[in-house]
Amino acid sequence: MSDLKFSTSLTELPFSKIFFKLAVPNLYSTLIASLTVIFDLWYVGQIGISQLAGVAYIFPIYMLTSMLSNGAFGGAVSGATARAFGSRNIFLAECIFRSAILIALIGSVVMMGIFFTFAEMFFKFFEINQEVTFSALTYGTILLNGIFLIWFFNIIIAITRGSGNTIIPAVGWSIVLVSHVIIASLNFEYKEGIITLINTVDLFNGSYVFTSLEWSVMSLLIGYLIGIFFVCGFYFFGKHSFTFYSKDILKFNGIINLIKSGSLASCQSIMTIALAIFCTTVISMFGTNWTAGFGIAIRLELLLIPVIFGVGGTLIAIVGANVGAKKYSRAVRMAWKGTFFSVLIVGTIGLFFSIFPHFWSDSFTDIFVIREASNRYLKIVAPFYVFFALGLGLYFTCQAFNTLFWPVIGTLIRLVFVVVMTLILFYLEISNPQSIFIIMSSGLIIYGLFISTSLHFGPWKKYYN
Repeated sequence: MSDLKFSTSLTELPFSKIFFKLAVPNLYSTLIASLTVIFDLWYVGQIGISQLAGVAYIFPIYMLTSMLSNGAFGGAVSGATARAFGSRNIFLAECIFRSAILIALIGSVVMMGIFFTFAEMFFKFFEINQEVTFSALTYGTILLNGIFLIWFFNIIIAITRGSGNTIIPAVGWSIVLVSHVIIASLNFEYKEGIITLINTVDLFNGSYVFTSLEWSVMSLLIGYLIGIFFVCGFYFFGKHSFTFYSKDILKFNGIINLIKSGSLASCQSIMTIALAIFCTTVISMFGTNWTAGFGIAIRLELLLIPVIFGVGGTLIAIVGANVGAKKYSRAVRMAWKGTFFSVLIVGTIGLFFSIFPHFWSDSFTDIFVIREASNRYLKIVAPFYVFFALGLGLYFTCQAFNTLFWPVIGTLIRLVFVVVMTLILFYLEISNPQSIFIIMSSGLIIYGLFISTSLHFGPWKKYYN
């Protein structure tokens, strides 16, 4: 087992020698994951305002899927895999591998059931614009029908990271992005030096016809499918660390523990997405332009979250291996060092786009009012992304420790604060998009400071020496 040798280095070598070896390819893979969805956003932005606003409603679902499959359950799987290798228990690692596949299937079915049951009712209840509703349901229906592809890809990538291999995830994500871009490009035509978006894509002489919006999400899902073929090829035909046979998937070894751990982590993800949906709905009350602008601006968080995930995924492997080896003081030191690195990167990016928001907003639309709405959000909220990085970075280290109570409580406090303060503004009839953005910024500050303070003076205090 080549990865067993590598996991030993996680418990012995200095932080700098192991962190960057794992973090660089992991950061690369998460940035590529961000670019995949950013490209999709740009693509939809070329279609129209209603389509862009509609996808803004579906974005939280995609975000939730990524957070659950890559962050919550994916983190639980990755952390359990890392602890298994840290304790030299290869059999346990193999049990985690097959159990994780079942989790991907269960997660997909649950999300499909919720969406197809409640999505239409949601848009009717809030009386969302009909064109926006149609775009959202069109995009969402295709996305949810193929949601297992996203779950499965992220889960097997999480297993790979937990075993100490961050190269395969980097290559896998590159394949997803390149495939998405190439397939989506079938909906462009080149004439006289100008590239334009055509209305439909015809396949097999008109046997299958897709609108531009449909083709956007179709090409995304096909990209994930091709990425799955690559990673599965690594596991089934290449040199790897696990022994796996098709019959093993029916063995439930360790799945209950993974579901328990992942479910607690999911509470944070679900509350984060609930907050995103709440904020999107509130902003929509100020018009389609504000909704579209807000949808563009929060895509920057899609770029930042994977950066934090990239560092966090690395920390899960490092900290988890040290926890498995019972080197708890070393695990805590590694946790703080890695989180500081995440804070530095995200804080720098957030500060830059708060000062120069047009570099982001102008890339997605040429409509002035939408750009201004996006710029307003970035000027107010982006400087405080540093606190988001602080809280979310520590959340990943808690997955490695299998102690998620304080991050979940911090997320709950943030959710309650934003919702209550927003409702108060509406009650006092003094609400406007800028005031909502200020409340969102305050929520980020509370989130980061609460989690860091709680961990420092709480469960980690006994490990300082």
